[in-house]
Amino acid sequence: MGFEEEYLLPIPKNPESSDYTKFLKNTLNLLADIYEISIEELEVIIEEDNAILSIRIHDNQTEDGKIGFKRFEELIEGLKDLLVDTASFVMNPDIQINSKPAEAYRYLNYCKFLQTEVGSFIAKIELPSDEIIREPQLFDAPIIANQINTKLKSVLSYVQNSVFNSNGQFDENHLEENQENINLNLLKDIEKIYDKTESRNIEFYFSDIQDSVKINTENIYNDNLIKLTNLIESINESLSEENQRTLVGRIITLKSADPEGERNEITFGSLLDNMPIKVKASLSRENYQEAVDAHKDKRNIQITGVLKKLKTMYKFIEVQEFQIPE
Repeated sequence: MGFEEEYLLPIPKNPESSDYTKFLKNTLNLLADIYEISIEELEVIIEEDNAILSIRIHDNQTEDGKIGFKRFEELIEGLKDLLVDTASFVMNPDIQINSKPAEAYRYLNYCKFLQTEVGSFIAKIELPSDEIIREPQLFDAPIIANQINTKLKSVLSYVQNSVFNSNGQFDENHLEENQENINLNLLKDIEKIYDKTESRNIEFYFSDIQDSVKINTENIYNDNLIKLTNLIESINESLSEENQRTLVGRIITLKSADPEGERNEITFGSLLDNMPIKVKASLSRENYQEAVDAHKDKRNIQITGVLKKLKTMYKFIEVQEFQIPE
């Protein structure tokens, strides 16, 4: 625009004002002309204060803006799983999640497909931003939709920068350093989107009232997808039966938002290879009540399952058996 410094454009935010509709429409038209963005997108970002995820597939089969039915079907299924598993990852930040909470589907129900564009195949999804996906609980703050949007951006950026642009070798140090972005379900979803749609080049574009982020992945199918497959195999190996352990110890803390629900966690002290450690475990409703009783009576507990080393402690990412030793 030729301005010497950053220019701030005021946006009307009071719908009770008599000239709100006219002022907002004029502002949206101005922005649409400057940035060549559709009015519909600006209404989502500015008026509704939501975010937009655009997925662009560009190859010689999508040059005219069309896509084969099977590829489109695979893309829709892949995006559905991607959004649900991202929400599940935010609710339960473990490397592997065996069940998807109802709140994850609540987030999905707020998402909407927008009008697409010509020029490769571009699908656009309106993502909620301010909706409360999970209500505040005794020990946990509420989860807002924008936290899920941020997590999806973070994971896709990690896959682009640290997986596709890597040597394809992933050790335990890599898994530990990037654990905030590593979830087996989510990585499999991303792999499936490339694999099932046979897409070499996919561009993910996030835009909201605060920022715009483009994650451009090229030459992925066959060429670089094997790196993501290697990562998934490395994670599977780290979760294999080699890590199955049985530990006995005394409970240190109990944590539950609802003892009658399924989100119950304990921390207990134990010995691993004759070294004292702290261990976390998520328990079912029945096992959690047994743990409460054992804690009151100062009795040991015994857990068998898949053990994972975290930064400062260990965690049973899968509890196969819970007992109170005699």
